[in-house]
Amino acid sequence: MVAGLLMKFAPILLVLLASLSGSGLGAKERNAVVIQADFGGAVMPGVVFAVDKEIPIFTVQPLIELYNIDAAARNLIYTAPVWPAGTVFVSVVDPGVGTKRKSVVLKTKNGQYFVTPDNGTLTYVAQELGIAAVREIDEKINRRPGTEWSHTFHGRDVYAYTAGRLAAGAITYEQVGPLLEPKVVEVELPKPVVKDGVATGMIDSSRGHLGNTSCLIDRRTFEQLGVKEGEPVVVTIRKGEKTVWEEVVSYVRTFGDVPVGKNLLFINSMGFVALAVNQGNFANKYEIDAGREWTLAVRKK
Repeated sequence: MVAGLLMKFAPILLVLLASLSGSGLGAKERNAVVIQADFGGAVMPGVVFAVDKEIPIFTVQPLIELYNIDAAARNLIYTAPVWPAGTVFVSVVDPGVGTKRKSVVLKTKNGQYFVTPDNGTLTYVAQELGIAAVREIDEKINRRPGTEWSHTFHGRDVYAYTAGRLAAGAITYEQVGPLLEPKVVEVELPKPVVKDGVATGMIDSSRGHLGNTSCLIDRRTFEQLGVKEGEPVVVTIRKGEKTVWEEVVSYVRTFGDVPVGKNLLFINSMGFVALAVNQGNFANKYEIDAGREWTLAVRKK
């Protein structure tokens, strides 16, 4: 009798299941993978896609400056807060690839995952989003098959593959690898200084797609100068002890507050002092670079 009823209602059950599947009910949830690196190409997205073709994949543009771990760390904390829990970030700025630096997945307290070498990239993510756990990637399990011989492209062979498996639910976070202490390597950047009415900070980003030059003078430090919007300021850029550029510019809210082609000083979307040319490329125009030997000083005119 039961068999007869199943035969009778089988077509209805099949239609119902198809309807549920089409509506997304009961469908396997896949989290997004967000990739940033200091190199381009479709290799890492391709590895994730090969794991599961339904994973939403996004790449961060423009590229991180080559070998710039500081920039990678800053860009992660700029990008991550707008993404939902479960998002898997892959960051590959890895000048120490193949060395003893650890390959890890950090889980933040808001439920996001960060797959990257533990080389300082996770500095601000750990500080701002908090560490729920850190696991070292077990490469015996979480490595793209057939790449055991490769030691110089962990972004392809380990990180993208692990991220894809985690985002697809092919592995749980516990299956990433052994649990480590809840801490990561952190970069130590010089703090901004205010002295005699001058604020000075390291230039940490330059020559990006827009060519804006930003420094580590945060908006609260800048406010100590008492400069009001629209007022002129004197800006000095040095490489070591050498003055590379100095000019009086207007402190304004946004690019359109000055004529096209004019320089401006503003607080960027990350809350730090930055220089730009309205509809131009400041860094290229004045050959300004970034790094620990580059500083920006600003004072009221």
